[in-house]
Formats: sequence, structure tokens, C-alpha cells
Amino acid sequence: MLNGNGGGDAALPAHRKGFLTRLARDVRGNTLAIVGAALVPLAGMIGSGVDMSRAYMAKTRLQSACDAAALAGRRVMTDDTLSATVTNEAVRFFNFNFRQNLYQTESFTPVVTRPSSGTVRVTASTRIPTSIMRIFGFTTLPLNVTCDASLNFVNTDVTLVLDVTGSMADNLNGTQKIVALRDAVMALYDQLAPVQTQLESNGLRLRYAVVPYSSTVNVGALIRGANPAYLADNVEFQTRVPRYDTLTYVADPGTPGAPVVEIYGSAITQSDCDLYGQNVAFPSFSPSPTSGGGPAPNPSWSRVYSNNEASGVDWGWSGAPDTNSNKRSCRRRYVQTPETWETRYRWTSTSYEAESVNVSAYKMGNSVDVANTLDSRSSDGNDANDGYVTTPGVYDALELAQSGHNIAESNVTWNGCIEERQTSNPTLITPTTPSNLAIPATAYDLDINLIPNSDETRWRPMFPAIEYSRTAGTTTATTGSSLSSAACPAAAVRLQAWTRGNMQSYVNALVPTGSTYHDIGMLWGARLLSSGGIFADSPDTFASMPVARHIIFMTDGQMDTDPGIYGSYGIEKNDQRISGMSFPSETELNGRHLQRFRMICNAAKSLNISIWVIAFGTTLTTDMTNCASNANQAATISNRDALIAKFREIGNNIGALRLTQ
Repeated sequence: MLNGNGGGDAALPAHRKGFLTRLARDVRGNTLAIVGAALVPLAGMIGSGVDMSRAYMAKTRLQSACDAAALAGRRVMTDDTLSATVTNEAVRFFNFNFRQNLYQTESFTPVVTRPSSGTVRVTASTRIPTSIMRIFGFTTLPLNVTCDASLNFVNTDVTLVLDVTGSMADNLNGTQKIVALRDAVMALYDQLAPVQTQLESNGLRLRYAVVPYSSTVNVGALIRGANPAYLADNVEFQTRVPRYDTLTYVADPGTPGAPVVEIYGSAITQSDCDLYGQNVAFPSFSPSPTSGGGPAPNPSWSRVYSNNEASGVDWGWSGAPDTNSNKRSCRRRYVQTPETWETRYRWTSTSYEAESVNVSAYKMGNSVDVANTLDSRSSDGNDANDGYVTTPGVYDALELAQSGHNIAESNVTWNGCIEERQTSNPTLITPTTPSNLAIPATAYDLDINLIPNSDETRWRPMFPAIEYSRTAGTTTATTGSSLSSAACPAAAVRLQAWTRGNMQSYVNALVPTGSTYHDIGMLWGARLLSSGGIFADSPDTFASMPVARHIIFMTDGQMDTDPGIYGSYGIEKNDQRISGMSFPSETELNGRHLQRFRMICNAAKSLNISIWVIAFGTTLTTDMTNCASNANQAATISNRDALIAKFREIGNNIGALRLTQ
């Protein structure tokens, strides 16, 4: 070992040489020295771990609060507007999930922005103090978070099933319910308009179908547009059937013949010649017959005599046998007209019963003639003016209009409302069965996707102009009541992309009418939203992206059936398609239709349709709640503003809300 002067141990004093030698050789206590030397870097390592761990926990909590804030703000955003409501809701959720100074962080204010259409962005920046790293000059650590939330819409198809029954004309808290509905639909449209634009810009789509319903639905034009063969050509209606077989003969005069000249056998006075010309008796003359032939239906004839000097009678004409005395030759003229008899058959009686009617022209939307009055006897007592046919028999109103004469007619066109196709035997669907809500195979009417292949599976055009009810429990009657004013709601519309103007025009035209049959509305809502059936409008994917399907079902009342009205299942007291009873109680008939409603809701959900149910100014029943896809998708609404808010909320939630950053 060298000293500072280059010398070794020999250069050191003797006492130092002994201490240093001993120290160099003695290793006891070295660990303490090493540990002491390592404490400084070790403290730095442990301190950074502790402080970084606290910072990590704070950052995680801060990020979660940010995510919740962005989602909350986007959920309440309406009309794609960053309003104070959105900002306040986002900040409220942020502060709830990360209160100020948590983990001793510095105070900060979350910033809420709208970086792009349909997106809410939340950012926050703060600092957290260090504990051990402070001794190394690091007093705080930065914490920064950013998160975006938007609606994650895929292709979206929405069917609005809207109750437009008569009660929608009533006021609720000062606003007519149908007006509130119009406003709510437009609020939904406005809520989703930015999303529609986004989807379309990316080759995807957002579409709406609409099914207004009451005691039936107006889908005739849609069915015909898919295939006219899906509508029956011959349909049995409860109608009135006249019998025309009272035989009547009515003279049918022919064309008058050429004038016939007759010369009296001897000379006569001028006054007697005048009487002869008129075919009036005088002492030496008896009148000639003025008619002959017959009786009906054998042919007959008639004669017309005239005393007109120019064309009827001549007394002592030039060249006559005797012209020189007060008695001269006399001649007269008459015209003979042949007559035949027309055989006619007049009205005899009318019965009210079921009758098959050919509707092949009517179902195509063509106007058809319908006899107005079946007992078409004239009031003047003249058989010639009575309504008649030339072939005796029984006629329906269309046949009589085509074959009858002197009969008042109306020109009518189908309004598009339908009678449903054949259903099952009433014993198979009661208010409580089937308990598993399975649709019987023979209930063709409830089969959402069945494509017609027989008359039993085809739909039927309603024909109110010829529909008549009669006494319950009878198959025929001599009196009946016209149902020509049967309710028919506005025409349904298949899935399509709407402009705001088109949607506004459509909802403005909705008019309250008819009774409440929830089952027929839900049934056609599902048909217009199915990937199968006669429309197949909503495929599982479009442009390689999935399609989300939603039904928004809004009603202002409970099931309200009537066995005496004309609706989608005819006249129940006469047709007995649903109950099998001549006059079921309202409770019984309501129960049967409610069971059908349950079955259709169940079937619709099996087609991956999400159902939202709104009870507007009425009780939200268990059946309504169960029809919805979940309890959160069923609501009771009591006024216009709440209805608008609910439709907006549905629009806001109809897609999957997601974080995009």
C-alpha cells in the first residue's frame, strides 16, 4: 500500500502502521457501512414506488369518474346540443365519483366539450403530492384524463306502434293527446337525426316504420305492394242479400208502322167522316179495335187514329168514288205499333247473412259499384219504374249493381283496412291458455312470418259499405244494421329513411278513430320489423354490420273490445272468430285479445326485437310491463312534456351508449 508520497507502509509512523494494518485486515462492521451507503438510493426506490402507487390509484379513480361523467352527459344530451344540463350532469357525476381533494389532489374543474357530432368529451387535470420523493425534489405528480362518450349505433330499425283510437281526441292536462303524440314522435326524430346523418355518411342506416292502430290496421296497400296474391279474391262478409224473383211484364213498344189507309164502304156526310177518322161510333159505324194480341207475355199491338185533315181523314178527296153530293167518299189513316212484353224480376225479400263476395277488383284499389237500395220499388206505383233484374236469383250488393236496372248505386274504393286471416279454433286460445304463450299452428293470423299460400292464409279487405250486423246468435235475419262507418286508421308505412318534413306531415295526418285492440297493433309492428315474412324488411345485417330492431308501443288506454263493431276479425257476435260465442261479455273478449297480445309480444321478442311500452294517461298494466323487453323499458306518462321527454330518452338509449376514448 502506497502513501500520499509514493511510499509504502514503511514511510508511516510506527503507531499508524499498526492501526491501518489492523483495519485493513479486520472486516468486522463492513455490512453496516455498506447498508448506510445504500440507504440513499434505496429510499429513492421505495419512495418512488409508494408515491407512484398512490398516483396510480388516484389516476384510476379519476379515469372512472371521467368515464361516468362522459356517459352521464351524453345520456342527457338532446338534439346534439351541449347545453348547461349536459355540462352540469357530467360535472355532477364526476364530483360524485371523485370528490375534490381525494388523495390530497389539488382542486380542479372538469371541462365538458362536444368535439364532434353526437360526442361528449370530459377532461380533467390535477396534481397529487408526493411523500418520500419530496426529498429528491419531486413535490407533486401530474394526473390528466380525457374520455369521450357517444352512442354506439349500428344499423337501427324502429317501428312506432301508435294507438290512434277515439280517446286520443281527449285532452290530458290541457293538451289533446293526439297533439302530444305528434310532438313526441318529432322529438324522437330530432333526437336521432344526428345519428341518422352519421350512419348514412358511413353507408349504414336508421329507418322508421309506423303502424297506427285501433280496431284494425291500414296495411292493405303494403300487402298489395308486396304481392296482390296475398289478398283473397273471394271473401265471406256479413252482409245483406236481396232476392229478386217477383215476375213482372212491362210493355216494350216497338217502332210504329207505316200509316194504314182505310176507305169507308159508302158515301157519308162530312160530320160522320170526321167521326170515322177518330174511330168514334155513329149510326152506321162501330169503332174498330185499337189494340189486340196478348195477353203478356204474348205480343200485342195498338193503333192510333187521327182526325187531322192533313194526315188523318179525307172527305171527298180528288179522285174519290163519290165527290159531288152532301155525302161523299171518306177515308182515314191510322198507325199501328207492335208491342212485346219484357220479362222482369223485381225485389221480393232481403236476408242478412254471410255471403261470399268477389273482391278481385276491389282489393286492387279500383273503384267498384255497389247497390245502395235493395228494395228498389218505385214510389209511383208504376212497375216500369221499379228496379229489376232479368234473371231471377239472390244477389250481393256488387252483383246487383252489375246486373240490376233502375237501382241506385254508389262508387266505392277500398280504404286499405284489413280483416285478419284465419285464426285457430277459439278453444285453443282463451284468456289463460296456452299458458306458455306458444302460438297454435292453425292460428295463421298470429304467425308473424307466414307467407300466404291458401285462402285461409290470405288477408281480406274490409268492406264496410256492404257490411251489416244482425241479431247475435242467428245465421240469417230479416233486419240488420249497416256498419259502413267502421273505423279505419291512417295507412301504415314500411321501414324507410324519413326526412323531418315527411315525418311531420305524416303525424299531422293521424286522426283518432275506433276502439283499442292492442294485439292487432303489436302484430303488425312485428311484421314490419321482421327479417322474414312477406316484407323481410329488417335483415340481421346490412353493409356487413348488425341491425338493431326496436318497437316503441304507445297506448292511451286499456284493451277495449266490442262484439258488435266491424274490425280486424269481422263482427264477433256474428263471425265468432275469437270467442266462438254469440255474444261474449266484454271481460271475456278483452281477456282473449289480451292473451293474443301476450303471445305476440313473446313472439316479437323471440325475433330479437327490443320493445318499449308507454302508457300515456292510463295505467301501466302487468301485461304492458311484461310486453316490454325489461321493466326499465315500460313507463307511465301523464302529460305532453313527460311524453316528449320519454320519447327523447328512448332515442337516447335506443343504441348502446359507449365510451370511445
